[in-house]
Amino acid sequence: MRRLPFALALVLAACGSTHTPAIVAPVATASPADASASPVVAAAPRVTVPTPGPARDVHLPAVRSTTLTNGLAVQLVEYHTLPVLHLRLVVRAGSSTDPANLPGLASLTGDMLREGTTSRSSAQIAESIEFVGGSLDVSTSADVTVLSVSVLRDHAETALNLLADVLGHPTFPQVEINKLKRRETDRLQQSRNDPSWLTRRAFYQGLYGENHPYGRYDTTPAVLGRVTRADLVAFHRARFVSGNMFLTVVGDVQPAAFDALLARTLGTLRRGTAPVVAIADVPAAAARQIVLVDRPESAQSVIRIGNVSLRRADPDWVPFTVANQMLGGGVSSRLFMDLRELRSLSYGVYARMGENVGASQWFAGGQVRTAVTSDAMHALFRHLECLTTEPAPDAELAMTRSYLTDSFALSIETPGNVADLVSSMRVYGLPADYYDTLRARVTAVDAAASLATARRYVHPDHALVVVVGTAAAPVEVGPPCAAAAALPADATFAQQLQACQAHAEHPTPRETQPLQEVLRSFGPVRVVDLEGNTVRELTATAPVASPIHARCEELSTTALQAVAHSGQH
Repeated sequence: MRRLPFALALVLAACGSTHTPAIVAPVATASPADASASPVVAAAPRVTVPTPGPARDVHLPAVRSTTLTNGLAVQLVEYHTLPVLHLRLVVRAGSSTDPANLPGLASLTGDMLREGTTSRSSAQIAESIEFVGGSLDVSTSADVTVLSVSVLRDHAETALNLLADVLGHPTFPQVEINKLKRRETDRLQQSRNDPSWLTRRAFYQGLYGENHPYGRYDTTPAVLGRVTRADLVAFHRARFVSGNMFLTVVGDVQPAAFDALLARTLGTLRRGTAPVVAIADVPAAAARQIVLVDRPESAQSVIRIGNVSLRRADPDWVPFTVANQMLGGGVSSRLFMDLRELRSLSYGVYARMGENVGASQWFAGGQVRTAVTSDAMHALFRHLECLTTEPAPDAELAMTRSYLTDSFALSIETPGNVADLVSSMRVYGLPADYYDTLRARVTAVDAAASLATARRYVHPDHALVVVVGTAAAPVEVGPPCAAAAALPADATFAQQLQACQAHAEHPTPRETQPLQEVLRSFGPVRVVDLEGNTVRELTATAPVASPIHARCEELSTTALQAVAHSGQH
């Protein structure tokens, strides 16, 4: 609702445009005398669909870089399509800069910036930006805190004055801190019932360890109980200085006039630099580890399989993106086509790459019905094995590269998108022509390069596996159906699916085992409660054969799509 005035302002601005309106031919209407006549519909002329032209590189607009007298770096992009302004003030004060004993301090500090300054109350801050139809948002990630402002061009000075005020003169009122603590306590209590949040917490802590900057996921009730106003003030004083932040501006501005405006507003921010936080490398895991978060009464299991991978600025990012896209980047990927479209194990299964200054995370997984957790685990590991052992077919690789290059243009279609991309380039230390040359680099990725990076950054035998579900819940094991079990060993993947589908009306009950016992066949299991405390540790049992076997050539996107389109499942 807070964005409604801004959207309305854009509509009004568009209505006042001086562009010549399009000429629309009048629509012929029937007279009353013709009302009873049979309508005559003229045949539509046949039009040959034009063939697509050659793909072209998509270039970001030119970026003008300057530095204010106080040391604040500024990146400005002129974007005159709409009379709007998008600002991204990025502070290198993410959760990785939290003190080890106060996880969540960066996020708490960011949240408090809008709760009062030396000249404005919390209500006045909100009124100032909403009155001019703009927005002011604050978000904190692992590496940075970002203040995002969107406003009409005519209100640029109002927005910059407000931004300078909340950045440079927050007062951290104790009454507002108390309110924030209560809200955060309630949020954490609700998060204990959120399987996705439980999965992320266990995954980050398990990958990095709680002493690593990236392993301190979210705050805790204990921290909220002991964090003080003095902690927030000290963090702000150390981190929110001009040399530890930069500004990205994208919009309808004239650089010379805007430079003077920046000098009067953000140029007054306190000069200084902040201590650098070293992001240490994480040693590779010696073996597969499984963490089961026991969540009673869960109807589903949330599965996440992954490991520490590469930095965002690593040259391998592009070829690994191609490999990840084939595996689980979207609805036409291998995981989605297999586990959802063909086997109906889940509504959605994906693979994702984290973006960090230091070593990021890679994972594959999704939510599945508890009963089919074993089937889903077998399928996931089989796909990871194929991704890291067999080169992708040419047709699948071509389709994946085409999707990545064609969809990139959509990521820069608004000035807000451009502001985000330009900011991210500086955060991660990417070269100035990174996105200008992206299409050419994606197109150059061949099967060998994709396979090499998959082998380098996907480690199924040394992965961390996090499952959130009910430890004692029954899970189906063994052949998916009697018909599939009766097929010869060399039966194709499609034949096995078809056999089970043919007997779906008369299913044979399958053997079941408790979830925690099923997971032991994939590796040693550490069972934790909703607070993350270890309840018990279970040794691994002998591996169990997958209920459905498939050759790697049957698990490419193109092969799976062929099965789906043929109806042989």
